[in-house]
Amino acid sequence: MSDELLVRTDGPVRILTLNRPQARNAINSTLGAALHEAIVAADVDPGVRCLVVTGAGELAFSAGGDMKEMASTDGPDMAGGARVITQALRHRPAKPMIAAVNGLAFGGGLELVLACDLAVSAEHATFALPEVRRGVLASGGGLVHLPRLVGPRRALQLILTGSPIDAATALAWGLVNEVVPSGGALSAALELARTISGNAPLSVRYSKQTAIAALTASEHDAWRRNNSAYRAVRCSPDALEGPRAFAEGRLPVWTGEAE
Repeated sequence: MSDELLVRTDGPVRILTLNRPQARNAINSTLGAALHEAIVAADVDPGVRCLVVTGAGELAFSAGGDMKEMASTDGPDMAGGARVITQALRHRPAKPMIAAVNGLAFGGGLELVLACDLAVSAEHATFALPEVRRGVLASGGGLVHLPRLVGPRRALQLILTGSPIDAATALAWGLVNEVVPSGGALSAALELARTISGNAPLSVRYSKQTAIAALTASEHDAWRRNNSAYRAVRCSPDALEGPRAFAEGRLPVWTGEAE
């Protein structure tokens, strides 16, 4: 694992910190590969129930793709580096992932926020997709996820102008779930992650998958997926443990195991 990505575990929560503060945590090919590797590893680790992604320092969550690296390469090399970064941004883990946006989130940084299921923002954070100002295209999910999340007109304003919005606007648009005082994004994200981690892992996983699939599925297919997920969860040990723990007035002990 590259030291450009710091990985630590806090109980059931895996915290991934983009660690290039001197470059506003811009994502180069090395960091992109490390991020992808860490997300995949956390997703298959039975001890991890939730992921939190943040940036080092208080200036930037991530300024996006490393423009200096892009400028130093061309042709296949530049495309290869972009693919590494895009791979990290396109991989959506089965476990919930939360962005702790501690500063600006531009380009690939905003796309990383969009790749997360939930986002907590510091009040001084700003958000932008400035690719059109650099002659390139947002390739890490911004053009795909943003219209679905904030609506086409708001998304096109960000996509076509490249202009930033502040944290209050991001909250009003539904881009983030909560805005907290500067310096508090990680703490707030960890609190949210611990709440999620206290729930039944199998139920959380299937609930996330079903809800996300419903965004693009027909109502018929959404209900089919919902019923399939229900059948998968209802006979699990945790589906028995939850009601039993409630009746006995104690906290449930989850296994996360399927039937």
